[in-house]
Amino acid sequence: MKNHVLCSAFNQKNYMKYSIFLTVFTLISTSVYSQLRVSESSATRGNSPSQFIVAGHQVAINGSSLSFASGVSNDINILTSLSGSLNASGVSLYEGSGTPLLTGSYNLQSGDNSVKVYIKPNGGYVVRENIANFLFYDNSGKVQQSISNSSQSTEGESISELAADPAFKTTVLFNPKIVRGGKEGSSAQVVNRNWTTTNIFYSGDRTISLVKVSKDGQFIAVVSSQSGSDDQVNITDRFGNELGTFTFNQNIADVRFSGEGEYITIRSSSRVGVYSLLSGEREGSTSFRSDLHFAEFVPEDNVIVALTADETASVLTDVELHTINIEARSIERQDYSGSLGKSELLSIELQRTRANQYTLSGLNKALNLNVSF
Repeated sequence: MKNHVLCSAFNQKNYMKYSIFLTVFTLISTSVYSQLRVSESSATRGNSPSQFIVAGHQVAINGSSLSFASGVSNDINILTSLSGSLNASGVSLYEGSGTPLLTGSYNLQSGDNSVKVYIKPNGGYVVRENIANFLFYDNSGKVQQSISNSSQSTEGESISELAADPAFKTTVLFNPKIVRGGKEGSSAQVVNRNWTTTNIFYSGDRTISLVKVSKDGQFIAVVSSQSGSDDQVNITDRFGNELGTFTFNQNIADVRFSGEGEYITIRSSSRVGVYSLLSGEREGSTSFRSDLHFAEFVPEDNVIVALTADETASVLTDVELHTINIEARSIERQDYSGSLGKSELLSIELQRTRANQYTLSGLNKALNLNVSF
């Protein structure tokens, strides 16, 4: 069953909540012979499971350690989310080729296991330290601002996290778990341009499992959970205005915004659902027998692209690609005969190259998909 109230994301006077229970549509057309063709990009065809292409260069990733391919490049792309390392000298940033770009001073405190570096595409970076403090640096290695995300709870809190769009237009700091009165809650806030913060989410009895910012920085999804209830997705704009709330009856593994923020794709390990942010309507959904590692809706083609596979030690086997046309209620599948390497340091991304043609990157091999229904 489904209850929804029609609303406009651009009408900021009346924000409505949607409680939508996932239902699975029946695909009525599946081709006997697959019309989905999958090929490897020539640039990644020879990659081992630990070799990845990042910013146009080959990088070997083993756990959290990195090594760069030899050679000098004039390319100044920064390995976003990869190029920051902390050591006794401070924070070191590298070009895509592995050439040192910048070393910023930082006094690494012994025993602080919460230290982490977040890299901005312009060469700036953010250092998380002391559980909940964030130091913002410009691209010369100078500290711009220090912001504490501590809840000040005397009963404890988990390590704070940072989420942002690729360009860091919108930055969110969040406490995944805050203990107060014996209950586990959470909070999230947006960092404004003048270094003040705006609260966008608070709960005294729900913990945050994931925060995603749309690629253009306009929308934010906060995923929260509570024992005995469905996972919940709260959508706001970058100014904290509430746009809607969705519930999903499985543990949510990922959330993705599509188009210009008109749609949201919600994925668990076995199901995917696509919803309109403007109306709250469910556009389509389906389930999978194998573990679901990726799913995203492409509104231009009304197609969900998905990848299922078994995983052992960050290597995917028994890989299958799926394309679901939710308008035609048709699905095409194709096995991929090889194995694929993945890394927690890289996200799987989908690019539409033309109608019904896509490139899947972020794995050790980039895959080109061409489908007809």
